[in-house]
Amino acid sequence: MEKQRTRIPAGALIALLLIVLFIGACITGVAILITNGIKSLKAPAATEAPDGGKTAVVTAAPTGTPLGAADPLHHATGGTKAEEGAALTEIIARCMETVVSIDITMKQGSTDVYAGSGSGVIISSDGYVVTCNHVVEGSANIYVYLNDGSSYTAELVGNDPVTDIAVLKLNASGEEFPWATLGVSEGLLVGESVYAIGNALGTLSNTVTDGIISGLDRDIEIDGQSMTLLQTSAAINNGNSGGALFLHDGTLIGIVNAKTSGTTSSGATIEGLGFAIPIDLAKPIISDIINYGFVTGRPFLGVSTKNVSYGYSMFSYTTYPQVVSVVEGSPAAKAGVRENDIITKINGETVSSSTALRVKINSFSVGDEITLTVVRGGSTIEIKVTLEERSGR
Repeated sequence: MEKQRTRIPAGALIALLLIVLFIGACITGVAILITNGIKSLKAPAATEAPDGGKTAVVTAAPTGTPLGAADPLHHATGGTKAEEGAALTEIIARCMETVVSIDITMKQGSTDVYAGSGSGVIISSDGYVVTCNHVVEGSANIYVYLNDGSSYTAELVGNDPVTDIAVLKLNASGEEFPWATLGVSEGLLVGESVYAIGNALGTLSNTVTDGIISGLDRDIEIDGQSMTLLQTSAAINNGNSGGALFLHDGTLIGIVNAKTSGTTSSGATIEGLGFAIPIDLAKPIISDIINYGFVTGRPFLGVSTKNVSYGYSMFSYTTYPQVVSVVEGSPAAKAGVRENDIITKINGETVSSSTALRVKINSFSVGDEITLTVVRGGSTIEIKVTLEERSGR
């Protein structure tokens, strides 16, 4: 006897299959939701870093942490370098603490008169400040103002006109100061985010402007001295000289020292051209100045000069450097250079200013013999000088 088979209608089979698939999809969806929920509890959301793309992401962190409280920004390192997770506002706030405003006075007869303003950066907890030589050169007194409103006088430890670097020391015994972490300028990429902080216009202390690295290894001539500088699009104004160029991670990667504005000879408008001394170039200069008071290995003549007009040429007097003082024991002193001598030539080439004299001397090497053409008491004489390395402050 043949067994009777029960047939299930095709429509019922299709309906059953759809029900199974629906139940499976629901289970899978619930599992995904649960998994994502667990992951979200383990790690905060990520956001793109403000670095122009060199670092892909940074871990987001809450903002508003008081700078005096324990936070990942600076207490772990002691400087301004930010640890992963630091908010940008905290990084900039910490950097601002290390940037100072500078006023200088110069002697006018027996009176000190205000002569200009600039910026600087504190680089050590005991109060060493790096700035530009042209900010403090020739100063009689130096006044430094911190971001917290406190003020100090400062001493010029040493300066280097070749690189436009000067180092000051705050007159403060036993005090500790916030300081900037020196970064690395080698390996910077065009497009990386940077922040310039300085005393804009000499009145707007600790103004922050943002931009990018616009160019590397720019050969720029300033006061007759060729320099290799970083270029940035961050707005630079008068008073920013000596201030800081910080990378997005809070490290100091440049000392602001120049800007170009106005128009070219062809009438083209110049905008957004700011320059800074790369920190890798500045580091050994700063170290030498702190340790010795000068930069080692440089040719040394040993005179201080001022510009004077002497000799009528065409429609105006010609300017030359006149010796104001001679350093005792220096190459100039050994060769017989005297106070009030007017130096007109070196090795037969005219020098028309104190800056030109300095630039020319730095083009020689230690041990080179040079010939100075000097006007003394109405007579012109030649003096041979053997340049030496400076050996004392």
